[in-house]
Amino acid sequence: MLYNLGKAPQEALALSLPRPVTSQNAMSEARSPGCDPARLRQVTAALWLVSVSVAFGMLSGANSVTTGLADHSLGVLADVAGSAVLIWRFRAERRQPGQSCPAEARAAVIVAIALAVVSVALTVQSAAALAAGSRPGTSGVTLGAAAVSLAVLAPLARAKRRLGERMDSRALRGDGTLSAIGAATSALALAALMLNDTLRWWWADRTAALIVALIAAAEAWHTGWPDRCRLTGREWRRGP
Repeated sequence: MLYNLGKAPQEALALSLPRPVTSQNAMSEARSPGCDPARLRQVTAALWLVSVSVAFGMLSGANSVTTGLADHSLGVLADVAGSAVLIWRFRAERRQPGQSCPAEARAAVIVAIALAVVSVALTVQSAAALAAGSRPGTSGVTLGAAAVSLAVLAPLARAKRRLGERMDSRALRGDGTLSAIGAATSALALAALMLNDTLRWWWADRTAALIVALIAAAEAWHTGWPDRCRLTGREWRRGP
């Protein structure tokens, strides 16, 4: 009995003392995703990019609806949807770095759906315009909005794709493609006027839009393909 009474304080004292730092423990903590400042900086950068994308997309999308840029507004609104989901996804990783794989998988599926919707809508709208022989619009407001969107979305798309590659995030890469589609439709709106005025190629922008739709479909398949991910060391890696 006296032995047990004397042992209890000793055990309590031992538990209260800090655990000795061994080389194995240090390596384990260094590999922990939550302790990786580089990964946290990437998450912060991703949150900044998708937040800017949502803010600009809401303003640009509303303006595109009023100016008649239907193709462009669809691409921008799809980009807003994808970026909004990624805000949730990267906030989840910032809260629980070691348990963000399910959030990445769900976000990738939603971004893939947005890409598929854009692909179908561009195909239908372009085919209908080609069948009807409609000419591109020449409004100065419309072209100005397209130019602003191109100037903003093109660098956003590039930054998202590059960061998505470094983070091994299919969802962020797919969202970068959504931004690139918005930039592409803006560029097509600008090129359509020049081609129609100089060469009378009224069909050129719609034909190019069909190519963009094929790219969106391929990226939707790649982004939404079922995959397992895991955190290994300091970087994201896909499962076998």
